[in-house]
Amino acid sequence: MVIRAILGATLISLFAAGRALAQQELHRDAINDAYREWVDATNAKDLDRWATFLAPDPLFLPPNHDALRGEPAIRDFYELLFADNRFSLDCRQEQVTVAEAADMAWSTGSCEATFTGSDGDAARGSSKWAKVWRRLPNGDWKCALNSWSANGPSGGGD
Repeated sequence: MVIRAILGATLISLFAAGRALAQQELHRDAINDAYREWVDATNAKDLDRWATFLAPDPLFLPPNHDALRGEPAIRDFYELLFADNRFSLDCRQEQVTVAEAADMAWSTGSCEATFTGSDGDAARGSSKWAKVWRRLPNGDWKCALNSWSANGPSGGGD
């Protein structure tokens, strides 16, 4: 009888753990999908669609720039980037970690940017980044914090 109870409890625990891992994987997939769509909106220079990936009250920390607090400040920053005909990103989200409560996540990655340099010619830069994602009540994952740093003197604008 005791062995059956222990075996039953063990099976229930394994089932719960497997289910939790599957849920974590679903959340990681959703964040990866959102990130790919966000980069697509960036390269399409579709600021309205791009902004739909922001959480309420987002914070962006671009290199060598003041903190951008809130969607209006972030939109103004990206409007300038999107005005550059050469601006485009080639980005990779390399790791996504979802909090146990599945209400927050963080991701890291890298980006290659093409843009118009100060001399008017095409220029490239690379950056590494970290993002914090928040899961909204409707289940959507949105970026609450985005921070990146250049890998050289003229890094990209992820």
